[in-house]
Amino acid sequence: MGPFILLTVLFALGSFGVSWWARRQADRAQAMALASDIPLSRLAEDSASIAKELGAGSFRQTVKIRGKIVCETPLLAELSHTPCVSYRFSVTREYEEVLWEKDAQGNSIQRTHRKSEVVATNEVSIPFWLEDGTGKILVQPEHAKIERIKSHASFQPATMSGNALGVGSFVLNLGGSLGGTLGYRYEEHCLPLDRELTVVAEAGDEGGQLALRRPEAKDAPFLVTTRSFQELARGNKTMVAILQGVSIGLAAVAVLIFLLGVVR
Repeated sequence: MGPFILLTVLFALGSFGVSWWARRQADRAQAMALASDIPLSRLAEDSASIAKELGAGSFRQTVKIRGKIVCETPLLAELSHTPCVSYRFSVTREYEEVLWEKDAQGNSIQRTHRKSEVVATNEVSIPFWLEDGTGKILVQPEHAKIERIKSHASFQPATMSGNALGVGSFVLNLGGSLGGTLGYRYEEHCLPLDRELTVVAEAGDEGGQLALRRPEAKDAPFLVTTRSFQELARGNKTMVAILQGVSIGLAAVAVLIFLLGVVR
């Protein structure tokens, strides 16, 4: 019955872990749902009123704001050269590796395995303004979870001519050795200018500047996404339901394995 007990414990622990994650996601979803959906003009008035009574730096409120990206000096994404306020790219080397393995009869045979490894990556974000038609507010995206949109995807086959490959302003030094390399896959995601965004963050006037920034509370949501309020709510609800279903499934398997062990 030893193996059955071990499997039962493993599945039970898996169920507990997924259940804990589901509760955590549910709490974050509730925090997003409770965040104030407020026009920026009203937010500025509330901030000014609190600053007048208690002094600058006293205003704090968790909000969700939907608006358009505005930035006078945007970044240029390295691969696509898209004007944006945040981008992330990666370069993945795809290659073949020949290994000696034993077949069913114990004979040594060569098999080719296709593998991949990330050889370069970069992520850059800058502060920007969010404009909702009633006003605008500074967004400080440092430490935010940023959901970008795909702005570039390509694959460059390896060639023996030259020691470098590149896309856009990015150049990859090959070092003179391809070593079974099939090619390089480039992917980039960014937040382009004039894009509609939802920002869930803490609005505060620290330093006298009203801005959306990282919340002081450790587990408070801080999200920058192109999804709408409705899409966020649906996505959160679906994720929690999936995690709860997986947890119940793992618990059921744990019980089944335990009962099989008892019967045997």
